[in-house]
Amino acid sequence: MNTIKFQFDKETLKKFSKYGVLAGILMMLIGLSGIFLPGLMSIAVVTFMAWMFIFSAFVQGYNTWKNYRSSFVAWLKPMLSLVAGVLFLVFPVEGIAVTGILLASYLLIDAYSSIAFGMEYKPNKGWWMMILNGIFSIILAIILMVGWPFSSIVLVGLFVGVSLFFDGVALLTFAMGAKKLEKDDTKKENEE
Repeated sequence: MNTIKFQFDKETLKKFSKYGVLAGILMMLIGLSGIFLPGLMSIAVVTFMAWMFIFSAFVQGYNTWKNYRSSFVAWLKPMLSLVAGVLFLVFPVEGIAVTGILLASYLLIDAYSSIAFGMEYKPNKGWWMMILNGIFSIILAIILMVGWPFSSIVLVGLFVGVSLFFDGVALLTFAMGAKKLEKDDTKKENEE
């Protein structure tokens, strides 16, 4: 069996172990709020996406104004982003249904990346959490696709909450592993 050794400098390990623990706990808390208040989390996700589309439209519009002012085709992307953002704000329930199918696609991509990273990181501490996270993402994507669009109102918030919770657990596990690596490196340096 091949083992991949990641080499990090002490300062990077120290920062990651500190901020990784904080970020992991924060993600777990936000995830729990989505699990217990899924409708509210669904609205929050759609509202966040709406504002991201609107912000993106202005950035793309500025770029088009500076570089492609006379091209009608170049103006389509910022206009579509703006329309999508406004529609998500005006019709949040329909936006949740759209978000449901987008979320299923995201969860499948997240599952692939989590499992691939977990396999690459194996047999280091915490590798199995990434694979477990990937398996949960696949299960969530399948459940969301089967009940779509009616189940989206509850499931979008619930699944975002569950995904954030397990991402937080995985991040916390890695941060704790980094803390152990940092201590091991310090111990080795003291022995030498």
